[in-house]
Amino acid sequence: MSTIRVNLITYRRPKLLPRAIDSLRAQTFQDWTCEVQNGDPADGEPGRLLASIGDTRFRLALPPRRMGPVEAFNLVHQPAAEPWQSLLEDDNWWEPGFLAGMLQAVAAHPEVELAWSNMRVWSERADGGWEDTGRCIWNLPAGTPARVFRWPQLAEFSDCLYSNGSMLLRSRAAGRLIMPVDISRDMIEQGRERLMNFPILLVPAPLANFAVTRQTMRSTDHGGWGETQTLLGAAFLQCVPMSPGARAALWAHRRSLRPRSTATLFSAALAQRDWSFLRHATVADWTAFLRGALRRPGTMRRMIRAKRLHPETWRWLLEITAARTAEARERGFTVLTEDSVIDKQNP
Repeated sequence: MSTIRVNLITYRRPKLLPRAIDSLRAQTFQDWTCEVQNGDPADGEPGRLLASIGDTRFRLALPPRRMGPVEAFNLVHQPAAEPWQSLLEDDNWWEPGFLAGMLQAVAAHPEVELAWSNMRVWSERADGGWEDTGRCIWNLPAGTPARVFRWPQLAEFSDCLYSNGSMLLRSRAAGRLIMPVDISRDMIEQGRERLMNFPILLVPAPLANFAVTRQTMRSTDHGGWGETQTLLGAAFLQCVPMSPGARAALWAHRRSLRPRSTATLFSAALAQRDWSFLRHATVADWTAFLRGALRRPGTMRRMIRAKRLHPETWRWLLEITAARTAEARERGFTVLTEDSVIDKQNP
Protein backbone atom coordinates (compact mmCIF):
# COMPACT_ATOMS: atom_id res chain seq x y z
CA MET A 1 0.00 0.00 0.00
CA SER A 2 1.31 3.43 -0.89
CA THR A 3 1.44 6.43 1.43
CA ILE A 4 -0.70 8.78 -0.67
CA ARG A 5 -3.70 8.27 -2.93
CA VAL A 6 -3.76 11.00 -5.55
CA ASN A 7 -7.19 11.59 -7.10
CA LEU A 8 -6.86 13.25 -10.49
CA ILE A 9 -10.08 14.75 -11.89
CA THR A 10 -10.29 15.31 -15.63
CA TYR A 11 -13.04 16.33 -18.00
CA ARG A 12 -12.29 16.63 -21.73
CA ARG A 13 -8.99 18.47 -21.39
CA PRO A 14 -6.60 16.33 -23.45
CA LYS A 15 -4.14 19.19 -23.90
CA LEU A 16 -3.88 19.95 -20.17
CA LEU A 17 -4.04 16.46 -18.64
CA PRO A 18 -0.47 15.44 -19.69
CA ARG A 19 0.98 18.43 -17.81
CA ALA A 20 -0.81 17.45 -14.60
CA ILE A 21 0.32 13.83 -14.95
CA ASP A 22 3.89 14.84 -15.71
CA SER A 23 3.99 16.99 -12.58
CA LEU A 24 2.85 14.02 -10.50
CA ARG A 25 5.42 11.65 -11.99
CA ALA A 26 8.14 14.27 -11.36
CA GLN A 27 7.51 14.36 -7.60
CA THR A 28 10.55 13.82 -5.40
CA PHE A 29 8.29 11.70 -3.18
CA GLN A 30 7.32 8.66 -5.24
CA ASP A 31 5.30 6.45 -2.87
CA TRP A 32 1.90 7.24 -4.35
CA THR A 33 -0.86 5.74 -6.43
CA CYS A 34 -3.17 7.74 -8.66
CA GLU A 35 -6.79 7.19 -9.59
CA VAL A 36 -7.76 9.21 -12.65
CA GLN A 37 -11.44 10.12 -12.53
CA ASN A 38 -12.60 10.57 -16.11
CA GLY A 39 -15.67 12.77 -15.80
CA ASP A 40 -16.97 11.84 -19.25
CA PRO A 41 -17.07 8.06 -19.80
CA ALA A 42 -17.44 8.64 -23.56
CA ASP A 43 -14.01 10.31 -23.72
CA GLY A 44 -11.31 7.77 -24.51
CA GLU A 45 -8.34 10.16 -24.41
CA PRO A 46 -7.44 9.70 -20.71
CA GLY A 47 -7.37 5.91 -21.15
CA ARG A 48 -5.16 6.16 -24.23
CA LEU A 49 -2.79 8.55 -22.45
CA LEU A 50 -2.40 6.25 -19.43
CA ALA A 51 -1.85 3.26 -21.71
CA SER A 52 0.95 5.11 -23.51
CA ILE A 53 2.63 6.01 -20.21
CA GLY A 54 2.60 2.44 -18.90
CA ASP A 55 2.97 3.48 -15.24
CA THR A 56 1.24 0.87 -13.07
CA ARG A 57 0.67 3.38 -10.29
CA PHE A 58 -2.15 4.88 -12.37
CA ARG A 59 -5.68 3.50 -12.48
CA LEU A 60 -8.49 4.82 -14.66
CA ALA A 61 -11.94 5.17 -13.08
CA LEU A 62 -14.95 5.54 -15.36
CA PRO A 63 -18.25 6.64 -13.85
CA PRO A 64 -21.40 5.01 -15.27
CA ARG A 65 -22.59 8.41 -16.51
CA ARG A 66 -21.47 11.98 -16.88
CA MET A 67 -21.53 13.63 -13.48
CA GLY A 68 -21.84 17.15 -12.17
CA PRO A 69 -18.92 18.82 -10.38
CA VAL A 70 -20.20 18.19 -6.85
CA GLU A 71 -20.66 14.47 -7.55
CA ALA A 72 -17.20 14.30 -9.09
CA PHE A 73 -15.56 15.91 -6.07
CA ASN A 74 -17.56 13.69 -3.71
CA LEU A 75 -16.06 10.65 -5.43
CA VAL A 76 -12.55 11.73 -4.56
CA HIS A 77 -13.38 12.56 -0.95
CA GLN A 78 -14.09 8.98 0.04
CA PRO A 79 -12.06 7.15 2.71
CA ALA A 80 -9.14 5.23 1.18
CA ALA A 81 -6.72 2.52 2.28
CA GLU A 82 -3.79 4.90 1.94
CA PRO A 83 -3.26 7.07 5.04
CA TRP A 84 -3.17 10.28 3.00
CA GLN A 85 -4.92 11.52 -0.11
CA SER A 86 -4.65 14.51 -2.38
CA LEU A 87 -6.54 16.06 -5.28
CA LEU A 88 -5.02 17.13 -8.59
CA GLU A 89 -7.25 18.83 -11.16
CA ASP A 90 -6.34 18.42 -14.81
CA ASP A 91 -5.72 22.14 -15.40
CA ASN A 92 -3.42 22.57 -12.40
CA TRP A 93 0.04 21.15 -11.74
CA TRP A 94 2.44 20.62 -8.84
CA GLU A 95 6.02 21.61 -8.21
CA PRO A 96 8.35 18.57 -7.81
CA GLY A 97 8.57 19.04 -4.04
CA PHE A 98 4.83 19.34 -3.42
CA LEU A 99 4.12 15.93 -1.86
CA ALA A 100 7.40 15.83 0.07
CA GLY A 101 6.87 19.35 1.39
CA MET A 102 3.31 18.67 2.45
CA LEU A 103 4.23 15.47 4.28
CA GLN A 104 7.00 17.31 6.09
CA ALA A 105 4.56 20.06 7.12
CA VAL A 106 1.90 17.72 8.53
CA ALA A 107 4.54 15.71 10.38
CA ALA A 108 5.31 18.86 12.35
CA HIS A 109 1.59 19.43 13.04
CA PRO A 110 0.06 16.04 13.91
CA GLU A 111 -3.11 17.75 15.19
CA VAL A 112 -4.26 18.70 11.67
CA GLU A 113 -6.21 16.50 9.27
CA LEU A 114 -5.96 18.81 6.27
CA ALA A 115 -3.16 21.02 4.96
CA TRP A 116 -2.76 22.95 1.75
CA SER A 117 0.00 24.94 0.11
CA ASN A 118 0.09 28.33 -1.51
CA MET A 119 -0.41 28.33 -5.28
CA ARG A 120 1.25 30.39 -7.99
CA VAL A 121 -1.31 31.84 -10.44
CA TRP A 122 -0.86 31.34 -14.19
CA SER A 123 -3.01 32.77 -16.99
CA GLU A 124 -3.71 31.07 -20.30
CA ARG A 125 -2.83 33.18 -23.34
CA ALA A 126 -4.86 33.30 -26.56
CA ASP A 127 -2.18 31.22 -28.31
CA GLY A 128 -2.54 28.43 -25.75
CA GLY A 129 0.65 29.29 -23.87
CA TRP A 130 0.89 30.18 -20.21
CA GLU A 131 1.95 33.36 -18.48
CA ASP A 132 3.09 33.63 -14.87
CA THR A 133 1.02 36.45 -13.37
CA GLY A 134 3.60 37.02 -10.65
CA ARG A 135 0.90 36.54 -8.03
CA CYS A 136 0.13 33.83 -5.52
CA ILE A 137 -3.23 33.05 -3.94
CA TRP A 138 -1.73 34.01 -0.56
CA ASN A 139 0.25 37.25 -0.55
CA LEU A 140 2.95 36.19 1.90
CA PRO A 141 6.69 36.94 1.96
CA ALA A 142 9.18 34.14 1.35
CA GLY A 143 10.13 32.27 4.47
CA THR A 144 6.78 32.77 6.21
CA PRO A 145 6.27 29.79 8.57
CA ALA A 146 3.31 27.44 8.28
CA ARG A 147 0.08 28.82 9.75
CA VAL A 148 -2.50 26.93 11.75
CA PHE A 149 -6.04 28.25 11.33
CA ARG A 150 -9.03 27.58 13.54
CA TRP A 151 -12.64 28.33 12.73
CA PRO A 152 -13.73 31.08 12.33
CA GLN A 153 -11.67 33.58 10.29
CA LEU A 154 -12.95 36.78 8.69
CA ALA A 155 -12.04 35.50 5.24
CA GLU A 156 -14.52 32.65 5.75
CA PHE A 157 -17.48 35.05 5.73
CA SER A 158 -18.17 34.04 2.13
CA ASP A 159 -14.85 32.58 1.01
CA CYS A 160 -12.61 29.73 2.11
CA LEU A 161 -8.98 29.47 3.15
CA TYR A 162 -7.89 26.21 1.57
CA SER A 163 -7.41 25.27 -2.10
CA ASN A 164 -8.67 22.00 -3.56
CA GLY A 165 -5.73 21.67 -5.92
CA SER A 166 -2.98 21.87 -3.32
CA MET A 167 -4.29 19.94 -0.34
CA LEU A 168 -3.16 16.89 1.59
CA LEU A 169 -5.88 15.15 3.60
CA ARG A 170 -5.86 12.32 6.13
CA SER A 171 -7.96 9.62 4.50
CA ARG A 172 -9.75 8.86 7.76
CA ALA A 173 -11.31 12.36 7.58
CA ALA A 174 -12.39 12.21 3.95
CA GLY A 175 -15.90 10.88 4.55
CA ARG A 176 -16.76 13.97 6.57
CA LEU A 177 -16.36 16.12 3.45
CA ILE A 178 -19.16 14.64 1.34
CA MET A 179 -21.57 17.36 0.16
CA PRO A 180 -25.21 17.22 -1.00
CA VAL A 181 -25.14 16.76 -4.77
CA ASP A 182 -27.58 19.61 -5.41
CA ILE A 183 -25.28 22.22 -3.88
CA SER A 184 -24.20 24.92 -6.34
CA ARG A 185 -20.80 24.43 -7.97
CA ASP A 186 -20.01 27.97 -6.78
CA MET A 187 -20.03 26.69 -3.18
CA ILE A 188 -17.88 23.56 -3.51
CA GLU A 189 -14.77 24.79 -1.71
CA GLN A 190 -16.49 27.20 0.68
CA GLY A 191 -19.09 24.64 1.75
CA ARG A 192 -16.55 21.86 2.09
CA GLU A 193 -14.38 23.99 4.35
CA ARG A 194 -17.33 24.33 6.73
CA LEU A 195 -17.43 20.52 6.96
CA MET A 196 -13.79 20.19 8.01
CA ASN A 197 -12.26 19.30 11.32
CA PHE A 198 -10.27 22.30 12.49
CA PRO A 199 -7.48 23.30 12.86
CA ILE A 200 -6.23 23.29 9.26
CA LEU A 201 -2.73 24.14 8.07
CA LEU A 202 -1.42 26.51 5.39
CA VAL A 203 2.03 25.88 3.91
CA PRO A 204 2.96 29.37 2.59
CA ALA A 205 5.45 28.16 -0.03
CA PRO A 206 3.87 28.03 -3.54
CA LEU A 207 4.25 24.29 -4.09
CA ALA A 208 1.43 24.12 -6.65
CA ASN A 209 0.21 26.07 -9.66
CA PHE A 210 -3.29 27.39 -10.31
CA ALA A 211 -4.35 27.78 -13.93
CA VAL A 212 -6.74 30.54 -14.98
CA THR A 213 -8.02 28.97 -18.20
CA ARG A 214 -9.78 30.80 -21.01
CA GLN A 215 -12.56 28.22 -20.88
CA THR A 216 -13.79 27.28 -17.42
CA MET A 217 -16.27 24.93 -15.78
CA ARG A 218 -17.10 27.63 -13.24
CA SER A 219 -20.55 29.13 -13.35
CA THR A 220 -21.02 32.27 -15.44
CA ASP A 221 -24.38 33.00 -13.79
CA HIS A 222 -23.72 36.22 -11.84
CA GLY A 223 -27.02 35.88 -10.03
CA GLY A 224 -26.26 32.30 -8.98
CA TRP A 225 -22.82 33.29 -7.75
CA GLY A 226 -24.36 36.18 -5.82
CA GLU A 227 -26.91 33.87 -4.23
CA THR A 228 -24.27 31.46 -2.94
CA GLN A 229 -22.16 34.34 -1.61
CA THR A 230 -25.23 35.73 0.15
CA LEU A 231 -26.08 32.38 1.74
CA LEU A 232 -22.53 31.89 2.98
CA GLY A 233 -22.39 35.39 4.42
CA ALA A 234 -25.86 35.22 6.00
CA ALA A 235 -25.02 31.92 7.74
CA PHE A 236 -21.78 33.44 9.02
CA LEU A 237 -23.64 36.49 10.34
CA GLN A 238 -26.17 34.30 12.14
CA CYS A 239 -23.72 31.81 13.64
CA VAL A 240 -20.44 33.63 14.26
CA PRO A 241 -20.30 36.42 16.86
CA MET A 242 -18.11 39.27 15.62
CA SER A 243 -16.84 42.27 17.54
CA PRO A 244 -17.63 45.74 16.12
CA GLY A 245 -13.94 45.97 15.20
CA ALA A 246 -14.11 42.71 13.24
CA ARG A 247 -17.19 43.84 11.36
CA ALA A 248 -15.53 47.16 10.51
CA ALA A 249 -12.35 45.35 9.39
CA LEU A 250 -14.35 43.11 7.07
CA TRP A 251 -15.98 46.13 5.42
CA ALA A 252 -12.63 47.91 5.15
CA HIS A 253 -11.01 44.89 3.50
CA ARG A 254 -13.82 44.38 0.99
CA ARG A 255 -13.85 48.03 -0.05
CA SER A 256 -10.07 47.98 -0.55
CA LEU A 257 -10.30 45.25 -3.21
CA ARG A 258 -10.28 46.06 -6.90
CA PRO A 259 -12.99 45.72 -7.98
CA ARG A 260 -14.73 46.64 -4.71
CA SER A 261 -16.37 43.59 -3.13
CA THR A 262 -18.94 44.97 -0.70
CA ALA A 263 -22.11 43.89 -2.53
CA THR A 264 -22.11 40.53 -0.74
CA LEU A 265 -21.90 42.29 2.62
CA PHE A 266 -25.03 44.27 1.75
CA SER A 267 -26.96 41.28 0.39
CA ALA A 268 -26.06 39.05 3.36
CA ALA A 269 -27.07 41.76 5.84
CA LEU A 270 -30.35 42.43 4.02
CA ALA A 271 -31.14 38.72 3.69
CA GLN A 272 -30.37 38.24 7.39
CA ARG A 273 -31.94 41.57 8.44
CA ASP A 274 -28.81 42.36 10.39
CA TRP A 275 -29.17 46.13 10.37
CA SER A 276 -26.26 46.70 12.75
CA PHE A 277 -23.90 45.17 10.19
CA LEU A 278 -24.92 47.87 7.70
CA ARG A 279 -23.78 50.62 10.07
CA HIS A 280 -20.22 49.99 8.95
CA ALA A 281 -21.01 50.86 5.33
CA THR A 282 -19.76 54.23 4.12
CA VAL A 283 -21.50 56.62 1.76
CA ALA A 284 -19.22 55.34 -1.01
CA ASP A 285 -20.23 51.76 -0.18
CA TRP A 286 -23.91 52.65 -0.40
CA THR A 287 -23.39 54.52 -3.65
CA ALA A 288 -21.63 51.54 -5.24
CA PHE A 289 -24.28 49.15 -3.96
CA LEU A 290 -27.23 51.21 -5.23
CA ARG A 291 -25.53 51.76 -8.58
CA GLY A 292 -25.08 47.99 -8.96
CA ALA A 293 -28.64 47.28 -7.86
CA LEU A 294 -30.02 49.70 -10.45
CA ARG A 295 -27.83 48.20 -13.16
CA ARG A 296 -28.82 44.61 -12.34
CA PRO A 297 -32.03 44.73 -10.30
CA GLY A 298 -32.93 41.11 -11.01
CA THR A 299 -29.57 39.86 -9.77
CA MET A 300 -29.80 41.90 -6.58
CA ARG A 301 -33.36 40.69 -5.99
CA ARG A 302 -32.18 37.07 -6.30
CA MET A 303 -29.34 37.69 -3.87
CA ILE A 304 -31.53 39.23 -1.18
CA ARG A 305 -34.12 36.44 -1.56
CA ALA A 306 -31.50 33.64 -1.63
CA LYS A 307 -32.67 32.03 1.62
CA ARG A 308 -36.22 31.66 0.28
CA LEU A 309 -35.08 30.57 -3.17
CA HIS A 310 -32.80 27.82 -1.79
CA PRO A 311 -34.30 26.65 1.53
CA GLU A 312 -32.57 23.23 1.58
CA THR A 313 -29.16 24.71 0.87
CA TRP A 314 -29.78 27.38 3.50
CA ARG A 315 -30.71 24.82 6.16
CA TRP A 316 -27.67 22.68 5.35
CA LEU A 317 -25.31 25.65 5.37
CA LEU A 318 -26.75 27.00 8.60
CA GLU A 319 -26.39 23.59 10.26
CA ILE A 320 -22.73 23.09 9.35
CA THR A 321 -21.77 26.70 10.12
CA ALA A 322 -23.41 26.44 13.54
CA ALA A 323 -21.67 23.11 14.18
CA ARG A 324 -18.20 24.55 13.45
CA THR A 325 -18.90 27.52 15.70
CA ALA A 326 -20.13 25.26 18.53
CA GLU A 327 -16.92 23.25 18.25
CA ALA A 328 -14.92 26.48 18.37
CA ARG A 329 -16.75 27.52 21.54
CA GLU A 330 -15.74 24.23 23.15
CA ARG A 331 -12.11 25.23 22.48
CA GLY A 332 -12.63 28.61 24.13
CA PHE A 333 -13.75 30.81 21.22
CA THR A 334 -16.03 33.68 22.24
CA VAL A 335 -16.01 36.41 19.60
CA LEU A 336 -14.19 37.04 16.31
CA THR A 337 -11.91 40.08 16.50
CA GLU A 338 -10.35 42.37 13.92
CA ASP A 339 -6.92 40.70 14.07
CA SER A 340 -8.26 37.69 12.14
CA VAL A 341 -6.07 37.37 9.05
CA ILE A 342 -7.35 38.39 5.62
CA ASP A 343 -4.54 38.07 3.08
CA LYS A 344 -5.87 35.60 0.55
CA GLN A 345 -6.05 36.84 -3.02
CA ASN A 346 -8.66 35.87 -5.62
CA PRO A 347 -6.97 34.18 -8.60
